[in-house]
Amino acid sequence: MRHCDTYIVRYVPNVVTGDFANVGVFLYCPEAQFLDCMFTDDFRDVLQLHPGADPEFLRELQPHFEHEIGENEKNLSAYLQGMQRSYSNLIQLSDPQPVDADDLMANLSELFAHYVRPGGGVLLKPDTRMRIKRRLGDALERHGLVNEKVFASDVSVAQWSSTGDGFTFDFAYTAAGGSVEILLIHALSLGRDHELAETLKAKFTVVRAHHPARLIVAHEDIADPSEDKERVSQGILRDRNILFVAVARFDEFAQSFRSELPA
Repeated sequence: MRHCDTYIVRYVPNVVTGDFANVGVFLYCPEAQFLDCMFTDDFRDVLQLHPGADPEFLRELQPHFEHEIGENEKNLSAYLQGMQRSYSNLIQLSDPQPVDADDLMANLSELFAHYVRPGGGVLLKPDTRMRIKRRLGDALERHGLVNEKVFASDVSVAQWSSTGDGFTFDFAYTAAGGSVEILLIHALSLGRDHELAETLKAKFTVVRAHHPARLIVAHEDIADPSEDKERVSQGILRDRNILFVAVARFDEFAQSFRSELPA
């Protein structure tokens, strides 16, 4: 169980009366460096409270905050503090409410069902980089890899490139020395993270210029592999040393890798 903070997002059309409707929820876990959100797509309560509400504005809340979280994943605490200061009018955040959580994404769905859409909770799809990375970390932890000395997290590319390069790979198998390959693992959304795919390819090229390395890209499950948006990222990253692993295969991958480690 991890200690987390829950923030309820409220739509407040009149700050004088203080009437509000809950439209979303954030879950923050500092231990896991996890911050994610869920927002409703059912605005009946909002429109009943405020007939002049803009549904398009409300629909943009989920993608807006998903993007913001992705942009600030290196410093979630500071982003959250800034967000609490910034939203104090039409959109407001409640004070943090402590909660203990095990499966963070499942707990976020439960909180959403309780505070925002009673009885109508939905499971959060692992389709953003943060969620994919969380599922990957959970799988590695379940199979005893996270605490292995041969594994490291948040591995800076600066050790192979120039000082000050802030890019980090999510995980790396770093036990071997000499000419033995380093295994790098990084999460991204094939459908969303085209710019990150370009960056990842460039950073991986830098590493391989200094040391033998392989890269595993952890990504979302894809219903239709022929979708153009997913194929764009795959095309950017296509390389003989790159392996693509979807969310549904994370446990299979972790178990297989665990069996290959020395006892």
